[in-house]
Amino acid sequence: MGAKPAIVIHAGAGSGRYAEGDVRFRELARALEEGRGAMRKGSSTDGVVAAVEYMEECGAFNAGRGACTTAAGTVELDAAVMWGEGRRGAGVGSVTCTYHPVKLARWVALNTPHILVVGDGCAPMAKAAGLETGTVSPSESSMKRFEAIKRQPGGRRSNLELLRRLQEGNTVGAAAVDQDGEPAAAVSTGGMWMKLPGRVGDSAILGAGVWAESGAGAASATGTGEEIIKNSLCAYSCGLMRSHDAETAARRSIAMMTRKSGRGTAGIVTVDAKGRTGTAFNSEAMGRAWFDGRTGKVVTRA
Repeated sequence: MGAKPAIVIHAGAGSGRYAEGDVRFRELARALEEGRGAMRKGSSTDGVVAAVEYMEECGAFNAGRGACTTAAGTVELDAAVMWGEGRRGAGVGSVTCTYHPVKLARWVALNTPHILVVGDGCAPMAKAAGLETGTVSPSESSMKRFEAIKRQPGGRRSNLELLRRLQEGNTVGAAAVDQDGEPAAAVSTGGMWMKLPGRVGDSAILGAGVWAESGAGAASATGTGEEIIKNSLCAYSCGLMRSHDAETAARRSIAMMTRKSGRGTAGIVTVDAKGRTGTAFNSEAMGRAWFDGRTGKVVTRA
Protein backbone atom coordinates (compact mmCIF):
# COMPACT_ATOMS: atom_id res chain seq x y z
CA MET A 1 0.00 0.00 0.00
CA GLY A 2 3.02 2.32 0.14
CA ALA A 3 2.41 3.12 3.80
CA LYS A 4 5.07 4.14 6.26
CA PRO A 5 4.55 3.29 9.95
CA ALA A 6 3.25 6.29 11.88
CA ILE A 7 1.64 7.06 15.21
CA VAL A 8 0.19 10.27 16.67
CA ILE A 9 -1.21 10.71 20.18
CA HIS A 10 -3.28 13.23 22.09
CA ALA A 11 -3.85 14.11 25.73
CA GLY A 12 -7.11 16.01 25.53
CA ALA A 13 -8.57 19.20 24.09
CA GLY A 14 -9.21 21.98 26.57
CA SER A 15 -8.01 25.32 27.85
CA GLY A 16 -4.60 26.36 29.06
CA ARG A 17 -1.49 25.55 27.07
CA TYR A 18 1.13 23.62 29.01
CA ALA A 19 3.70 25.84 30.66
CA GLU A 20 7.34 25.31 29.74
CA GLY A 21 8.64 22.33 31.67
CA ASP A 22 5.18 20.86 32.33
CA VAL A 23 5.53 17.17 33.16
CA ARG A 24 2.90 16.36 30.55
CA PHE A 25 5.33 17.17 27.72
CA ARG A 26 7.67 14.50 29.06
CA GLU A 27 4.86 11.99 29.52
CA LEU A 28 3.56 12.58 25.99
CA ALA A 29 7.03 11.90 24.57
CA ARG A 30 7.38 8.75 26.65
CA ALA A 31 3.94 7.52 25.63
CA LEU A 32 4.76 8.05 21.98
CA GLU A 33 7.97 6.06 22.33
CA GLU A 34 6.04 3.26 24.07
CA GLY A 35 3.70 3.15 21.10
CA ARG A 36 6.50 3.25 18.54
CA GLY A 37 8.35 0.46 20.32
CA ALA A 38 5.27 -1.74 20.43
CA MET A 39 4.64 -1.15 16.73
CA ARG A 40 8.19 -2.16 15.81
CA LYS A 41 7.57 -5.51 17.50
CA GLY A 42 3.95 -5.93 16.45
CA SER A 43 1.04 -4.07 14.88
CA SER A 44 -0.61 -0.68 14.85
CA THR A 45 -3.08 -2.02 17.42
CA ASP A 46 -0.18 -2.96 19.70
CA GLY A 47 1.14 0.57 19.25
CA VAL A 48 -1.99 2.51 20.12
CA VAL A 49 -2.79 0.28 23.10
CA ALA A 50 0.75 0.62 24.49
CA ALA A 51 0.75 4.41 24.12
CA VAL A 52 -2.65 4.79 25.76
CA GLU A 53 -1.86 2.31 28.53
CA TYR A 54 1.24 4.32 29.42
CA MET A 55 -0.86 7.49 29.71
CA GLU A 56 -3.41 5.65 31.87
CA GLU A 57 -0.65 4.52 34.21
CA CYS A 58 1.45 7.69 34.53
CA GLY A 59 -1.25 9.66 36.35
CA ALA A 60 -0.66 12.94 34.51
CA PHE A 61 -3.85 12.85 32.45
CA ASN A 62 -7.60 12.36 32.83
CA ALA A 63 -7.38 8.61 32.32
CA GLY A 64 -6.55 5.59 34.46
CA ARG A 65 -4.77 6.59 37.66
CA GLY A 66 -5.16 10.31 36.99
CA ALA A 67 -8.88 10.25 36.15
CA CYS A 68 -11.37 12.89 37.24
CA THR A 69 -14.27 12.15 39.59
CA THR A 70 -18.00 11.76 39.24
CA ALA A 71 -20.39 13.94 41.23
CA ALA A 72 -20.25 11.21 43.88
CA GLY A 73 -16.47 11.46 44.22
CA THR A 74 -15.91 8.11 42.51
CA VAL A 75 -13.99 7.17 39.34
CA GLU A 76 -15.61 5.59 36.27
CA LEU A 77 -13.45 4.97 33.21
CA ASP A 78 -14.32 4.69 29.50
CA ALA A 79 -12.13 3.39 26.67
CA ALA A 80 -12.23 1.87 23.20
CA VAL A 81 -9.95 0.24 20.64
CA MET A 82 -10.55 -0.33 16.93
CA TRP A 83 -8.48 -1.65 14.03
CA GLY A 84 -9.09 -1.55 10.31
CA GLU A 85 -9.09 -5.24 9.40
CA GLY A 86 -12.75 -6.26 9.52
CA ARG A 87 -13.51 -2.95 11.27
CA ARG A 88 -13.15 -4.78 14.57
CA GLY A 89 -13.12 -3.13 17.96
CA ALA A 90 -14.97 -2.62 21.21
CA GLY A 91 -15.60 -0.10 23.94
CA VAL A 92 -16.03 -0.32 27.70
CA GLY A 93 -17.83 2.20 29.89
CA SER A 94 -18.25 3.09 33.57
CA VAL A 95 -15.34 0.77 34.39
CA THR A 96 -14.53 0.66 38.11
CA CYS A 97 -12.48 -2.56 38.29
CA THR A 98 -9.19 -1.71 36.53
CA TYR A 99 -7.03 1.32 35.78
CA HIS A 100 -6.39 0.00 32.26
CA PRO A 101 -9.71 -0.07 30.41
CA VAL A 102 -7.93 0.22 27.05
CA LYS A 103 -6.55 -3.33 27.41
CA LEU A 104 -9.95 -4.49 28.62
CA ALA A 105 -11.58 -3.02 25.49
CA ARG A 106 -9.12 -4.89 23.30
CA TRP A 107 -9.85 -8.13 25.17
CA VAL A 108 -13.59 -7.62 24.65
CA ALA A 109 -13.04 -7.10 20.92
CA LEU A 110 -10.90 -10.22 20.59
CA ASN A 111 -12.83 -12.60 22.85
CA THR A 112 -16.52 -11.70 22.71
CA PRO A 113 -19.09 -10.83 20.04
CA HIS A 114 -19.85 -7.56 21.84
CA ILE A 115 -18.99 -4.01 20.86
CA LEU A 116 -19.83 -2.29 24.15
CA VAL A 117 -19.69 -3.58 27.73
CA VAL A 118 -20.36 -1.32 30.73
CA GLY A 119 -20.48 -1.21 34.50
CA ASP A 120 -20.39 -4.38 36.57
CA GLY A 121 -20.26 -6.53 33.43
CA CYS A 122 -16.64 -5.43 32.97
CA ALA A 123 -15.29 -7.02 36.16
CA PRO A 124 -15.33 -10.71 35.16
CA MET A 125 -13.90 -9.81 31.77
CA ALA A 126 -11.06 -7.86 33.37
CA LYS A 127 -10.20 -10.94 35.45
CA ALA A 128 -10.35 -13.17 32.38
CA ALA A 129 -8.05 -10.73 30.59
CA GLY A 130 -5.47 -11.10 33.36
CA LEU A 131 -5.59 -7.42 34.31
CA GLU A 132 -4.83 -6.12 37.76
CA THR A 133 -8.25 -5.64 39.28
CA GLY A 134 -9.75 -3.90 42.29
CA THR A 135 -11.92 -0.87 42.85
CA VAL A 136 -10.38 2.17 41.19
CA SER A 137 -10.17 5.30 43.31
CA PRO A 138 -9.34 8.96 42.70
CA SER A 139 -5.77 10.18 42.99
CA GLU A 140 -4.94 12.62 45.76
CA SER A 141 -4.92 15.52 43.29
CA SER A 142 -8.27 14.47 41.80
CA MET A 143 -9.86 14.35 45.26
CA LYS A 144 -8.54 17.81 46.06
CA ARG A 145 -10.04 19.07 42.81
CA PHE A 146 -13.34 17.32 43.60
CA GLU A 147 -13.56 19.04 46.97
CA ALA A 148 -12.72 22.41 45.40
CA ILE A 149 -15.39 22.00 42.71
CA LYS A 150 -18.00 21.10 45.32
CA ARG A 151 -17.38 24.44 46.98
CA GLN A 152 -18.00 26.35 43.74
CA PRO A 153 -21.49 27.79 43.19
CA GLY A 154 -23.42 25.30 41.07
CA GLY A 155 -20.63 22.75 41.30
CA ARG A 156 -23.08 19.86 41.40
CA ARG A 157 -25.87 21.32 39.27
CA SER A 158 -24.83 21.40 35.62
CA ASN A 159 -22.14 19.03 34.41
CA LEU A 160 -22.01 20.38 30.86
CA GLU A 161 -21.85 23.97 32.04
CA LEU A 162 -19.16 23.01 34.53
CA LEU A 163 -17.18 21.29 31.79
CA ARG A 164 -17.32 24.42 29.64
CA ARG A 165 -16.26 26.54 32.60
CA LEU A 166 -13.30 24.31 33.44
CA GLN A 167 -12.50 23.60 29.78
CA GLU A 168 -10.11 20.83 30.76
CA GLY A 169 -9.59 17.77 28.62
CA ASN A 170 -6.73 15.34 29.20
CA THR A 171 -8.59 12.40 27.66
CA VAL A 172 -5.84 10.34 26.02
CA GLY A 173 -5.76 8.62 22.65
CA ALA A 174 -3.71 7.43 19.71
CA ALA A 175 -4.02 6.67 16.02
CA ALA A 176 -1.52 4.67 13.99
CA VAL A 177 -0.81 2.79 10.77
CA ASP A 178 1.76 -0.02 10.66
CA GLN A 179 4.18 -1.30 8.00
CA ASP A 180 1.37 -3.42 6.52
CA GLY A 181 -0.78 -0.32 6.05
CA GLU A 182 -3.30 -1.37 8.71
CA PRO A 183 -4.76 1.47 10.80
CA ALA A 184 -5.79 1.35 14.47
CA ALA A 185 -7.00 3.79 17.10
CA ALA A 186 -7.51 3.83 20.86
CA VAL A 187 -8.84 6.25 23.46
CA SER A 188 -9.24 6.30 27.26
CA THR A 189 -10.74 8.77 29.74
CA GLY A 190 -12.21 9.43 33.14
CA GLY A 191 -14.92 11.45 31.40
CA MET A 192 -16.05 14.89 32.49
CA TRP A 193 -15.61 16.33 35.95
CA MET A 194 -18.67 15.88 38.19
CA LYS A 195 -20.50 13.72 35.67
CA LEU A 196 -23.51 11.79 36.90
CA PRO A 197 -22.53 8.24 37.90
CA GLY A 198 -23.22 5.91 34.98
CA ARG A 199 -22.65 8.55 32.31
CA VAL A 200 -20.74 7.17 29.31
CA GLY A 201 -19.21 9.51 26.74
CA ASP A 202 -17.72 9.23 23.28
CA SER A 203 -14.57 7.40 24.41
CA ALA A 204 -16.49 4.13 24.68
CA ILE A 205 -18.30 4.53 21.35
CA LEU A 206 -16.92 3.29 18.03
CA GLY A 207 -17.42 5.93 15.37
CA ALA A 208 -17.40 8.72 17.92
CA GLY A 209 -14.28 8.44 20.10
CA VAL A 210 -12.38 6.15 17.71
CA TRP A 211 -12.63 4.72 14.22
CA ALA A 212 -10.30 2.76 11.95
CA GLU A 213 -10.90 1.62 8.40
CA SER A 214 -8.55 -0.21 6.03
CA GLY A 215 -7.71 1.87 2.98
CA ALA A 216 -8.72 5.07 4.75
CA GLY A 217 -7.05 5.57 8.14
CA ALA A 218 -7.67 5.91 11.86
CA ALA A 219 -8.81 8.67 14.20
CA SER A 220 -9.02 9.28 17.95
CA ALA A 221 -11.06 12.12 19.45
CA THR A 222 -11.29 14.20 22.61
CA GLY A 223 -13.68 16.88 23.84
CA THR A 224 -17.32 17.15 24.84
CA GLY A 225 -18.48 13.55 24.51
CA GLU A 226 -22.14 14.25 23.89
CA GLU A 227 -21.34 16.52 20.95
CA ILE A 228 -18.75 14.12 19.51
CA ILE A 229 -21.29 11.27 19.63
CA LYS A 230 -23.97 13.35 17.90
CA ASN A 231 -21.56 14.11 15.05
CA SER A 232 -19.89 10.65 14.77
CA LEU A 233 -16.64 12.57 14.65
CA CYS A 234 -14.07 9.82 14.08
CA ALA A 235 -16.15 7.91 11.52
CA TYR A 236 -16.70 11.21 9.70
CA SER A 237 -12.96 11.91 9.69
CA CYS A 238 -12.05 8.45 8.37
CA GLY A 239 -14.64 8.89 5.63
CA LEU A 240 -12.77 12.01 4.54
CA MET A 241 -9.48 10.09 4.50
CA ARG A 242 -10.75 7.89 1.67
CA SER A 243 -9.96 10.84 -0.58
CA HIS A 244 -7.97 13.33 1.53
CA ASP A 245 -4.77 13.27 3.56
CA ALA A 246 -4.87 13.00 7.35
CA GLU A 247 -4.24 16.69 8.06
CA THR A 248 -7.02 17.83 5.71
CA ALA A 249 -9.39 15.29 7.23
CA ALA A 250 -8.59 16.44 10.76
CA ARG A 251 -9.10 20.11 9.94
CA ARG A 252 -12.34 19.55 8.01
CA SER A 253 -13.68 17.33 10.77
CA ILE A 254 -13.11 19.97 13.43
CA ALA A 255 -14.57 22.64 11.17
CA MET A 256 -17.70 20.49 10.97
CA MET A 257 -17.77 20.21 14.78
CA THR A 258 -17.48 23.97 15.13
CA ARG A 259 -20.35 24.56 12.70
CA LYS A 260 -22.65 22.04 14.33
CA SER A 261 -21.66 22.17 18.01
CA GLY A 262 -19.70 25.38 18.54
CA ARG A 263 -16.16 26.14 19.59
CA GLY A 264 -14.40 24.42 22.46
CA THR A 265 -16.04 21.08 21.70
CA ALA A 266 -13.45 18.75 20.17
CA GLY A 267 -9.98 17.77 19.08
CA ILE A 268 -8.81 14.90 16.91
CA VAL A 269 -5.66 13.09 15.78
CA THR A 270 -5.59 11.20 12.47
CA VAL A 271 -3.37 8.89 10.45
CA ASP A 272 -4.17 8.04 6.84
CA ALA A 273 -3.39 4.85 4.91
CA LYS A 274 -0.12 6.32 3.61
CA GLY A 275 1.19 7.07 7.10
CA ARG A 276 0.56 10.81 7.07
CA THR A 277 -0.60 12.29 10.38
CA GLY A 278 -2.94 15.13 11.25
CA THR A 279 -4.12 17.04 14.32
CA ALA A 280 -6.80 19.69 14.81
CA PHE A 281 -8.88 21.16 17.64
CA ASN A 282 -11.32 24.03 18.23
CA SER A 283 -10.41 24.50 21.90
CA GLU A 284 -7.65 26.72 23.23
CA ALA A 285 -5.16 23.87 23.36
CA MET A 286 -4.66 20.13 22.89
CA GLY A 287 -1.70 18.10 24.13
CA ARG A 288 -0.32 16.01 21.26
CA ALA A 289 2.82 14.28 20.03
CA TRP A 290 4.13 12.63 16.88
CA PHE A 291 7.42 11.51 15.32
CA ASP A 292 8.90 13.82 12.69
CA GLY A 293 10.58 11.59 10.11
CA ARG A 294 12.49 14.51 8.59
CA THR A 295 14.27 15.45 11.80
CA GLY A 296 14.20 12.04 13.46
CA LYS A 297 12.75 13.60 16.63
CA VAL A 298 9.58 13.33 18.69
CA VAL A 299 7.51 16.51 18.55
CA THR A 300 5.27 17.53 21.47
CA ARG A 301 2.79 20.40 21.41
CA ALA A 302 -0.03 21.71 23.60
